[in-house]
Amino acid sequence: MKKFLLFFIILLTPSSFLSAKIYHWKKGTTFLSFLRNHGISQKLYYDLDDDDKELLAEIRARQSYSIKKSKRQTTILIPVTDELQVKIIKRGKKGSKISLEPIPFEILKGSIYLKINKSVFKELYQKTHSMGLIKSLKRAYRTINLHKMKKGDTLTIFYEQKRRKGKAISNPKILASLITINKQKFYSYLADDGRYYDSLGKEYRAIKKTFTPYLRPINRCRISSSFTHRRFHPILKRYKAHLGIDYAAHRGTPIRATAKGKIISKGRRGGYGKCITIQHSNGLRSLYAHMSRYRKGIRVGSRVSQGTIIGYVGSTGRSTGPHLHFGMYKNGKAVNPARYVRVKRHRRIVNRLKGKEYRQLRKKVALYRSKFKRVTKTGGNPILVKNGKYLFTKKAKKS
Repeated sequence: MKKFLLFFIILLTPSSFLSAKIYHWKKGTTFLSFLRNHGISQKLYYDLDDDDKELLAEIRARQSYSIKKSKRQTTILIPVTDELQVKIIKRGKKGSKISLEPIPFEILKGSIYLKINKSVFKELYQKTHSMGLIKSLKRAYRTINLHKMKKGDTLTIFYEQKRRKGKAISNPKILASLITINKQKFYSYLADDGRYYDSLGKEYRAIKKTFTPYLRPINRCRISSSFTHRRFHPILKRYKAHLGIDYAAHRGTPIRATAKGKIISKGRRGGYGKCITIQHSNGLRSLYAHMSRYRKGIRVGSRVSQGTIIGYVGSTGRSTGPHLHFGMYKNGKAVNPARYVRVKRHRRIVNRLKGKEYRQLRKKVALYRSKFKRVTKTGGNPILVKNGKYLFTKKAKKS
């Protein structure tokens, strides 16, 4: 019942703005000029932190936004990304408030069973028209060559996808899946830590090759937070962008330059604490934040080679523990570092869940055990993609 009510609330939330008027962001408009044109104090902007200011700079021309007026206040909603929007409330003499909030969405649940005839990817696409589901499948089985699946092999997937106004706003998230290759079963379950494990809590990874165009800046670490335009900040207790990747590591772990370049800034920078910025070729810059200290001899203007130690992991600035915040910028705009720090793999290794995490995974295994059997008979209820973006569900026929 609680899940139904939550789903119902999510669906109804946008309806409160049906009376709002829709406008489009004019070319050449900055956020500061927008505030000025609407009689709102520019102090709202200057009180924001650097991450939020960077995010606001990404509002593009023709972006639609809404303004709803009532006797007491004016509410302005400006989508900045697919998941995050700026909310400005203007209350006349009482002043104005600004916040970053998630944009309401609904979640569709899907399932599918396929008995492969020739090509798993081609047949999965024919059933769903979703390239995103194919990408998610590859992630769930990143150490298995799915191209080896042949006639008679099977694929079963339970997944979900976010939808807003009928359109997909993310790739599907696979919750549980099973593939059979030459009658050998391979299960994959999404655990609470966002990683995929088999039925016994084993995670399959691979060892990286020694060379990559852009190095991971630290070794012996784990990704504690990925690049996203919408994250609930653990300290600020609100939604904000996270324009980089956080690598959790022990204090004092060496930090290395991701590629050769020139150091263009060094020093404290607000919530980033002690940080260094390096200018690379092709308009790329890299940012290394929350350092405990810098390496001796490193100064602005220094040229460094790929892999050069520039500092050490710490927790300076706004931080919950020792880690490196690693950001990359292309011509001044924040980009996902994962697009550049590509790790090529050639050998599998195995980790295993223990304790509470293992018990939680085993509950999921038990939950899906009967579901796997059921969907084999029905063929599932896949989420279908129409015109490359609109989503809907329709009972599938048995494969």
